[in-house]
Amino acid sequence: MSSYHLNRFLFDLKMNEAVFKEAQADLKGAMGRYDLTGEEKEALSSGDPRKLRPLGAHGMLALYLMRLHPDFRANIYWAQK
Repeated sequence: MSSYHLNRFLFDLKMNEAVFKEAQADLKGAMGRYDLTGEEKEALSSGDPRKLRPLGAHGMLALYLMRLHPDFRANIYWAQK
């Protein structure tokens, strides 16, 4: 199992504002553009970065999943992104 597509999605979520906005509006649709396994999609949908690590997600990239949640977006660190 390769974690490339999972890490690519997380990287794009961090660096590509269009992907971030699409994921905010339609996470399922955004994930559909990447060759993700069902288990990866389920972990991403959960919003819990700890579920991504066992699937091969880079620890720092996994944290960017939290940008999709309003409580974390209000945090000053995420606002600086």
